[in-house]
Amino acid sequence: MPVHADRADEQTNARGARSVTRPIGLLALVAVLTLGTHGLQAASATPVGSTSSGVFGEVLAKATGAPVVGATVSLPSYGRHTTTGPRGLFVFRGRISTSVPYRRITAVVRAKGFGTWTLTGVPLYPSDPLHLHAELTVGAFAHAVLTPQERMAAARTDAAPSPDVAYDTSTCTGWPSQIVPPATIAVYSTTQHTSTTYNFVFYVTHVLPDEWIASWDADALGAGAIAAKTYAWYRTLPGHAYTGGAGCADITDYTADQVFDPTWSNANTDQAVYATYGTINWKNGGIWLSQYWSGSSSDPCQAVTGTYAGRMSQWGTQSCALTGLGWQSIVKIFYPDTNWLYSKNLLLDASIEDAQTYAWLTTQAGAYTRISGGAYIGGWYLSTTKTTTIYQVRPWDGTPATTYSFSVALRCPTTYTTNCTPTVKVLANGTTVAVIQSIGLSVPHDGLWHLYSVKPPAAGIDHTTVQVNLILHQNMGIDMATLTSAFGGP
Repeated sequence: MPVHADRADEQTNARGARSVTRPIGLLALVAVLTLGTHGLQAASATPVGSTSSGVFGEVLAKATGAPVVGATVSLPSYGRHTTTGPRGLFVFRGRISTSVPYRRITAVVRAKGFGTWTLTGVPLYPSDPLHLHAELTVGAFAHAVLTPQERMAAARTDAAPSPDVAYDTSTCTGWPSQIVPPATIAVYSTTQHTSTTYNFVFYVTHVLPDEWIASWDADALGAGAIAAKTYAWYRTLPGHAYTGGAGCADITDYTADQVFDPTWSNANTDQAVYATYGTINWKNGGIWLSQYWSGSSSDPCQAVTGTYAGRMSQWGTQSCALTGLGWQSIVKIFYPDTNWLYSKNLLLDASIEDAQTYAWLTTQAGAYTRISGGAYIGGWYLSTTKTTTIYQVRPWDGTPATTYSFSVALRCPTTYTTNCTPTVKVLANGTTVAVIQSIGLSVPHDGLWHLYSVKPPAAGIDHTTVQVNLILHQNMGIDMATLTSAFGGP
């Protein structure tokens, strides 16, 4: 669990270490809090400069998850408001002024038939759009985003009941795969005293801005995304949950585990999660408890020694990033005895090794099967039926300049008398859809695996997802399909 340290003005310490066993008790927590807190850093009293950013998001009905159309979203201190569209989405047009390192603002959502939703103290970082997530209920909802100092002043504990048994013996989600991340995670709310199941990607994107500083270098955020994802994934595995049984939880939403706030995130931290999501970090042959702690602003780019040896230093990731190291290299600095699966891949389970989910969608039911033996890499591959399209869609907050690379191993059976002729398409999906690349391949009908690489030009449009389509006209084998994009770096 965390040992917190002050992150005021992005100049001092940032966050704490994780316990391998169970949440600490109240007395231990009081001792820990004397060292400071983590999460959102305190705003400076006198901003050193001012700039602007954006605000966007979605409004949903909490009971059903349905979009709320026509809701009014207001930023009272700016005198600005907008309304949600057909999918419950909204965006404030134009730039909104903020300060360095950020400005704390208030957002209010009102809709007929629902109580008022109010979020206060949420940080608006310069040039890093704020992503709001409002879930409306019949009653009013008010939530304050706290700075580390405010958490300390509240003298709050992890107000969760003691687990029925210690961590590393309970099972909640019981996710069996160590190759593909879980679809969901059950989170215990230490304020509402209930367990709620969230989409796993959503969970990680709403942990990272509370645990890392959103204005840090993209590679520091990428390293943090790997640590946060791996830690949470470990908790969803059998025998590692916070509690088991009815109303169980894999993890808590506060400092006993990772601070999780579903009401807001940032575009930069979202992007770090999306960019690293298909890259898997293993230790001793599987997912592991990736502990991390605050360190201090003077931490060098080197492995942690002493009390928190083996943990990732949060400030250390920023030190590494400022030297020009990429996020994968940063992770290996702090977790040297780990290894990577599917390096820099955006897709899931590239080599089709996991039966739980391999994330390929299809235009036809039953258009492919998973076959054991004879794969290009690993033990499994996909065998498709004639004339179908299989595809994957991945979230990505991409700019027009975003570029991607796609590679795939294909096999055309000897039963054909001519070569197989699949088409590869890479698409950017935004307000419009742009086909970045469409290329026809000719795969020899020799029954052997052939690796193909496609490097499309820049996307050309702002886009929220990237998609890969494999359009097939013959029965074929498919394996090791990877999509990569540049992320972070000097």
